[in-house]
Amino acid sequence: MRKRWLGIFALCVLGGFGGPASAVRAEGPSGELPDDYVIVQFQGGTSAQALIGADAGSGMAPSLAEQGYQSLPVPKGKTRDQFLAELQARPDVISAEADGMVTAAEIPNDPFYLQNQAQYLSQIGLPAAWDLAQGSNQIIVAVLDSGLDLGHPDFSGRLWENPNDAFSDGIDHDKNGCINDRYGCRFVDLTVQNRAACGYSEGLPTGTTPNGFVTDDSGSLLRPGAHGTFVSGIIGAAGNNNAGVTGVAWTVRLMTVKVLDCGGANGLPTGRISNVAQGIDYARRMGANIINLSLSSKDQTDDKKVLRDAIQQAQDAGIIVVVAAGNYGRDASQPGPGYPGAYMEFANLVTVGAADQNNGMVWAPFSAYGPALDFAAPGARGIVSTLRNDPGSTSLYGQDQNGGTSFATPFVSGMLALMMSRNSRLNAADYIQLARDAATPAPAAPHGQNWAGAGIINIGAAVARVPMSITGSALRDWKDVAAGTEVRATVDGNDCGSTTTVAFGVVARYSLRIKSAAEQPGCGAPGKTVQLLVGGAAAQPTLTWGGRNEDLGVINRDVTSVSPSPGAVVVQTLNGGWSNVAHFDAPGNLPTAFASLPTPWTAAYRWDPLKPAFDGSAGAFQSFLRNAPTYASDWASVQTYDTFWVDAPAANVASLNPNPPPGRVQQLKPGWNNFVYTGTSKAVAVALQEVSGKYTEVLQYDNANRAWLVYIPGQPRYLEDFGGLFKLKLYWVYMTTAGSITMN
Repeated sequence: MRKRWLGIFALCVLGGFGGPASAVRAEGPSGELPDDYVIVQFQGGTSAQALIGADAGSGMAPSLAEQGYQSLPVPKGKTRDQFLAELQARPDVISAEADGMVTAAEIPNDPFYLQNQAQYLSQIGLPAAWDLAQGSNQIIVAVLDSGLDLGHPDFSGRLWENPNDAFSDGIDHDKNGCINDRYGCRFVDLTVQNRAACGYSEGLPTGTTPNGFVTDDSGSLLRPGAHGTFVSGIIGAAGNNNAGVTGVAWTVRLMTVKVLDCGGANGLPTGRISNVAQGIDYARRMGANIINLSLSSKDQTDDKKVLRDAIQQAQDAGIIVVVAAGNYGRDASQPGPGYPGAYMEFANLVTVGAADQNNGMVWAPFSAYGPALDFAAPGARGIVSTLRNDPGSTSLYGQDQNGGTSFATPFVSGMLALMMSRNSRLNAADYIQLARDAATPAPAAPHGQNWAGAGIINIGAAVARVPMSITGSALRDWKDVAAGTEVRATVDGNDCGSTTTVAFGVVARYSLRIKSAAEQPGCGAPGKTVQLLVGGAAAQPTLTWGGRNEDLGVINRDVTSVSPSPGAVVVQTLNGGWSNVAHFDAPGNLPTAFASLPTPWTAAYRWDPLKPAFDGSAGAFQSFLRNAPTYASDWASVQTYDTFWVDAPAANVASLNPNPPPGRVQQLKPGWNNFVYTGTSKAVAVALQEVSGKYTEVLQYDNANRAWLVYIPGQPRYLEDFGGLFKLKLYWVYMTTAGSITMN
């Protein structure tokens, strides 16, 4: 296969896993370097079976080293097969395999955007995507490649940093197996070739031991040191900064994981499959969301257990692994992708082929094809990105002259980063399926086989399809509803998603996905109001569909439907004994003003928080005795909204709604206060926020059931008897100091 600029880089396997066997130096006693390495998994590490009970979603499964993996050099005087046979016969060895070779596969105001990038970026809908999302510094993309020019201005503020080992003292401070890995880690084995060509040695920072020396030192046909820097620039070069090029995601954090060496005189950086596996393992343990692998094995039989284990654990941690298909399309004997792109059993692994953006997004003839392909992206000659800033170089940017699936791959990683920034709460399968649904059908290729999977990526359509997702508790009147209650979302009256509640102990949780207008016309779009309904009743609060760079992932958003306020008539229930009621009629003298009460009622008592009690404390009842002499009562007239106890026959008492004006102020005195709430129905804490910290208890008397209901601030919701104050309902509140509430 002919060379392509930055297109084909041989990758070999890793050294320095450590593990249960004693460490084996890559360099023998005589100073000779090994000719080959093998991958071994020893007994004594954490077994695969032990991982079944681990918290897969935490990303904290044991490292490959902790699972017993180790890369061993083939001893001088033995063939690789002889050494493998010896290892496989040992009782302490789980697996021993030969390592394999993989090959690396290649509207902002940035000057190169208008000159070069607009032509192909518009074909994949990127300008439309930027109207909704431009990235997030919470999204970490690990680029497993030849390293990065850490000082390039287009990466300023976009580098992932490890705060626990940002030193240069040769000590692994955070015990993650990598020394001083401030910006990422380097996994490159020491060989005769790279020691001679790259100047690598056993000593830090460029030796076999994993370390933080991740500077891009690879060779290329254009200039030394461009592949990893070029790939990273496609993903996340600064956008709209009036300089250079724009990346797909203008804001992102790039974790640099160096698994390719400098490449030597032929410009072909080398590494090993186990280097790649260890890089995946590191990215998983250090919190990557996406892993970009612009590389592929040339040998399509290179299925290695260590690589499968690393990818499986990344999948268990919810990480998406984006892989180049490889540049083997012209090889009639094996035109399919190499590893890891050839894997089809991993749902989180996305294999990317190259489309010719210069000729209508047709198949680029060098691009591998076959059933493993998931997407295609621009990858023919003409892609522009960042170059390493070498002394004497005339430009920090350059244009690829040959093409390669290496450069198609980061477009997909960048697309996924934008989708994640639009909603950070979806899972890997969601993002991948949304991108599939948004893809543009690919033109048929002459070979008649799959070369683009779901199609050509359409980043604008993919980002537009990202839904809103909400989790929280579903309530009615601020109390949990029963399990199985429907929660539905509407936008402008259109049904845009529904779910049912699930019981978690005493609470009812919901998880709701709300479609965007791109997925279902009439649904979510920036600025639109999203109305949730709990059990068919409108709930509060409503939500607003976020605009540009607002995260549509909402967590722990409790919503509640609320019983309607009284209409034209207010009805109060009397229980045939003592009932706590309010006066909603016109003011007047007693007993005439109580004409609406059923007769024969005998007595009424009104609580006065200022009246001295018998023991001299404040707070006592005023009374009106209906059939007693006037001097026996100390309460003579009633005002609208006065509250009182009445001993009366059972009945429903109806009054015209007094329609209290907003802004009514209720004075609250130290001790107990009995009052009518006349504001809009609200959660207790919200309704009483003006006196927060000044009350210790709120009570409501249920006349019908002759029972007291209790609310204590700060208590778990499931222990409260009620959760809200409702319009024209009566409450008792115990105040530790005076205060007032304005009821709106």
